[in-house]
Amino acid sequence: MLNKEQIITAVDSKPIYAEEIKSYFISNYSLTITGSKSLSNEACDFYVPSISDSQNKEIRNYFYSQKMDCCIQAKRNREKKILLSDMDATIIENETLDDLVKISGVTANIDETSRLAMEGKIDIRTTLNLRVNYLKNKPKSLIDLVLQGIKFHPGSSTLVQTLNKKGFITSLVTGGFAPISTYVGKKLGFHNIISNEFKFEGDLFTGEYVPITGEKNSKLIYMNQLTEEKNLSNAQVVAIGDGANDLGMLTNAGLGVGYYAHQIVKDQVENHILFNDLTTLLYYLGISKEEFKLG
Repeated sequence: MLNKEQIITAVDSKPIYAEEIKSYFISNYSLTITGSKSLSNEACDFYVPSISDSQNKEIRNYFYSQKMDCCIQAKRNREKKILLSDMDATIIENETLDDLVKISGVTANIDETSRLAMEGKIDIRTTLNLRVNYLKNKPKSLIDLVLQGIKFHPGSSTLVQTLNKKGFITSLVTGGFAPISTYVGKKLGFHNIISNEFKFEGDLFTGEYVPITGEKNSKLIYMNQLTEEKNLSNAQVVAIGDGANDLGMLTNAGLGVGYYAHQIVKDQVENHILFNDLTTLLYYLGISKEEFKLG
């Protein structure tokens, strides 16, 4: 099967030599390269009139063997208007609910529970209920300690600020919780922050929450609602995430990208960031480095 008019975007941590890559494509895959465009010293677009499924797979494997990220997408579908991004382990390094439970003094194996949920081996609602219940009667002030430990992934601010400047609607859509998500979203400048909300009684956690994004397909539901509200299509959405609860939006967006993702995402989503930072997503959108708004 041939996929017409494709763009191959290659991103490396060191300078890219476009002519060498073109020659490799032509000699090894019999590809016709109709043009290329440098996006930076480390990123380049290559234009091909068609690419077979087998060529698609072989090209990805080649780039991965060189520790380079790549994206292959239809030229006609590249323009996007909306960014949907996961938070934990995507925009930030942390798994913030796990951090909160650990700080509270609970000794259960929280990391393993979270990992199984992100791999789709435990229902997301079940594991959220379990972890939030551990917080019952714990002081709300523990949130401040979590906020102090948040580490933003490299490129997160540049990603959001650049897309805001480009006129995108940027939404942080997370299975995490306000007010942590509110802090992260406002810090980076997301237009919308969609997350679960803890319930409190006075200054104590109740062990319950408002499950805004606590269901299996809640991120997809939000995406559908947003595109309908803005009179756009899902094809105009770029989505990024790492876990099983991101799959709905990743597989239904015009461009879904896994970010250092769990295996379940690697198995179902074609395009990934495996080696470089979040600014790689800007290159996938055809945005050159000189257009970046540095955060």
